[in-house]
Parts: sequence; structure tokens; C-alpha cells
Amino acid sequence: MIIWDGSRRLLKGNLHLHTTFSDGRAAPEDAMEMYYQAGYDFLAITDHRKVSVKSTKYKSLTVIQGIEFDFNLPGQVMHIVGVGPKEGVAEAVERFFSPQRAIDEINKAGGCAILAHPAWSMNTPAVISSLCGLTAAEIYNTVSGLPWNADRADSSSILDVCGANGTILNFVASDDAHFYNGDQCQSYIMLACEENDEESIKAALRKGDFYATQGPKFEKIEFDGETMRVWTSPANAIVFFSDLPWMAGRSKCGEGLTYAEMKIQPGLRMRYMRVMLIDENGRRAWSNPIIPEETPK
Repeated sequence: MIIWDGSRRLLKGNLHLHTTFSDGRAAPEDAMEMYYQAGYDFLAITDHRKVSVKSTKYKSLTVIQGIEFDFNLPGQVMHIVGVGPKEGVAEAVERFFSPQRAIDEINKAGGCAILAHPAWSMNTPAVISSLCGLTAAEIYNTVSGLPWNADRADSSSILDVCGANGTILNFVASDDAHFYNGDQCQSYIMLACEENDEESIKAALRKGDFYATQGPKFEKIEFDGETMRVWTSPANAIVFFSDLPWMAGRSKCGEGLTYAEMKIQPGLRMRYMRVMLIDENGRRAWSNPIIPEETPK
């Protein structure tokens, strides 16, 4: 079965950034221009607790209205990004409400709810697994890393623990740009979508038809129930992850790799599998998890 087909029309997009309407240092129009110049197809502006910019078209860039809710919990914070909710969602969620209420209101308003930077937020798998209705989680968040923050940009370990315990989420990579001094136009998704409009983009997000990246490309992913096969842009590492702590031959390392495969040993049962790429410059890409038992042979 073909899990990912990169020969389709793909759109490049960032789903999380801030402007001068909250705590960002770029005006919305300036942020739009930066992402347009960098070749992006769509962009969500997600200022804190407000829908600051209505959905619009900026040149060829589809701009989607968004919001970010933040909550203080014992020992952690939790931020929920809403992509494309209708207006009025900000007024429906007060600070003393729960993160689940924010997810419910985003979904009710026609948006997609994304868990932001769980590593930066110190989120625990137990709290993440208590949430229902998320479209995805940020496996990588640019501004959560150096030099803007402590080095907690990568949330893959936390999300792997969630997956191993039954909460399997799709992955996005986002900039969460605030400073616009290098934290913009770095981490994004490649989404399979024939039409570059808000509703089509949200439908593809809900379907999980995308991957997260800083540059490396997944050309094709296949899984026949026994072997996962991956074709990629040139990479120095192609790594297969699952909920199993040990699997023989799961890391393929070299120069200019464009293909790797992983055979499942007979008798092994896995909740999920996923693939990560690392290119010669250290940039990464992450496939969404697949569930072997739900994949037709």
C-alpha cells in the first residue's frame, strides 16, 4: 500500500507564527511577504488568544486565520493552536478553561487543533493522552530551540512515548516565529492538496496527508504489512521508529541515501511505525506515524 506519494501536487506551509498583534516583532504584512518570498504556499497567523488577521490571499500565498490558546497547568504549560476557526472562538475560551475546552471550541468553529511545542511546554504523556480531538502535534518548533530558547525544539521523544501508550498523533513542524531574526521560514509541512484554499488545506490536514520537514523530502513511502519501503531526497540517515525500544537494522546511515527499507520481524506487534530523515546539513524530516494493524496488505 502506498502511504505517501510525493508525485502529487504538494503545498508548502507554516501553521504557527506571531505578529505585532500579540508578541511577534513583524507586522502581519511583513510576515506574509517573508514567507511568500521563501516560496511558501500557505501560512496560518496564530496570535495569542485572538484571531488577529482574517483569512485572505496575499499574492499567491493563502493566509489562514488562526489563534493560539495558552494554559498554566501544574508543572507545565499547554498551548493549543487553532488553524482556520471561525470568528468568535477567542471569546468562547477563557483563561481558566481547560485545554480540552479550547480543542472542542476550535473544532466546533471549523478549525484544526494542534498541540504546540510539547517539549518546550514540559508536557507529560499522561496529560497529552488525556486530550481528544487534536489534528496533530508539533514534533518540531523552531523558536523553542537555540538561540531563542533552551534546546527543546524537538518533541519526538515525548510523542513517541505517547504513541507507545496508545495516543498516536500526526506531526507538523512549525516556526512559531516571534523575532524574525532567523526563526522564520525554517520548519514546515509539505501537504498533498490540489487546491490552495483554506478548506482544502484543512481537509488535507484532517486526513493526515502531509509530512513535517526542515528541507529533506519523502518521495514515496510504501508498506505491505511486512516491509516499509522509503524513497527520499539524498540523506545521510534514514531512521525507522516504532514503539519497540529495539529493532535490528532500523537505522540506515551513509552519504546520498535515497532508499531504505525495514522488515518487520515475524511475531513482533507494533502500535505504530514512522520514518525520520537527516540530510548532510543536519536538517530533518518526519513522516506521520502509520499503524501496521490498520494498513491493508
